[in-house]
Amino acid sequence: MLRRVVPLAFLSMGLVSGCTCGAKTAPPPSSSGAAQASASASAPVAVPTDKLDPSVFSAPIAAARVAHQDVIAGLVAAEGVVRVVGMAAGKPAWGADALTGVAWAPDAELHVQPAGDAGVALVWRGTRDGKIARTLVVVGPHGELRGAPVDVGAGFCATGDGLAWIDPHSTGPSRVMARRWSDAAASEVLTVSPDRDPALACGDHAVVVLGDGDDDLTAAAFVPGAPAAKPTVAIRDSDFGDDDEREHDVYTVGDDLGLVRVGSAGAVHLRDIPQGGTPSSWRRLKATIPADDDVVAVDGDADATFVVYTHDADDACPGIGSTAEAVKAIRVDRKTGAESVLDLAPADCDHAPGPFWVAPSAPGGATVGWVERATKLPPKAPPIAGVALRTWTGGAMKARHVDLHADAVSDAGCDASGCSIAALVRPDGADGMSPETIQVVAYP
Repeated sequence: MLRRVVPLAFLSMGLVSGCTCGAKTAPPPSSSGAAQASASASAPVAVPTDKLDPSVFSAPIAAARVAHQDVIAGLVAAEGVVRVVGMAAGKPAWGADALTGVAWAPDAELHVQPAGDAGVALVWRGTRDGKIARTLVVVGPHGELRGAPVDVGAGFCATGDGLAWIDPHSTGPSRVMARRWSDAAASEVLTVSPDRDPALACGDHAVVVLGDGDDDLTAAAFVPGAPAAKPTVAIRDSDFGDDDEREHDVYTVGDDLGLVRVGSAGAVHLRDIPQGGTPSSWRRLKATIPADDDVVAVDGDADATFVVYTHDADDACPGIGSTAEAVKAIRVDRKTGAESVLDLAPADCDHAPGPFWVAPSAPGGATVGWVERATKLPPKAPPIAGVALRTWTGGAMKARHVDLHADAVSDAGCDASGCSIAALVRPDGADGMSPETIQVVAYP
């Protein structure tokens, strides 16, 4: 299963968010305020559980399922902080203000990933201390800081052994930094040449560094604390003749890398790169993805690979000037090779689907999920009407819909006890300009 990468170069990560900005900008810190922000940046401020108000959050939000509890995070715009809260049995177990001096902006982003021993790695991209920054901070299972916050580049991800990120230099080779959870500081593992676009994919223990060039894609794996292996050519354009690449996507199964390549004419090819092993031969699927269809999510586990895509239904909504999208998926059994084309949802003129995610190892069965945004909004209505879930059970997809009136939704992922999503729920009659409550919903 793919460990999330920020930004995920191959899978849409940021789930929908509306304004819910509360105080749209935090006042610029005074000199004493700046000193306080700097000091607090090196140590989260604990928030007593009896003072944790669940209705103070604004977009963006994020969440992660960690050690049978849900960890939620969100902007508290009125206080200029990113607050992290551990939820146990539906109630706050601990809380901490992980970052201070932050302010709402339309393009602000927040991401949370599990980070070993029930902690989380949090990345905020947005205004901080009056500047645009992308800041990473690791928070322990009770809200304590694990290492100083660091500025990171366009990607980061976490494994059971440690953390990796791309250094934010804008010129020269891109440096990939990593640290084990027990390390106080990070070290450079390898570099990616300036003529390649770097990205990361994390497995259970290994980090795979991807270098996207003009004619090929390379992959080099390492475990935090150990040197990286020599890069392997994962995709070579010349292997496909005149079939130009439309896109490629990656996922991990354990520490093995899975690749999906879609050609210009819709041909779909799959291959695996075992950790420390030789890439498998490319396998062409019988199913194709038409040129006008869009791949929106790819993931897999030991049982199957899922390629989720949308199909424009131009004639589904006559006379109203909109195009509806049907949701489909190709499921490939990794043991038998059997293919299934699944109709996950018909075109719906009242709702627009996406963003999407796949929970291939969900305890109740592999699940495809997506946000449903209303295409016709009454006054003061939030943009999100619900979440659609499709779970593979008994050889077929079982449908479930979660009704939500929300301004933001974040997939929290899964652990052995289940999966969950977090939603920033708008109260009835509110206009989205005031703080709201983060609600956690379990699935499948």
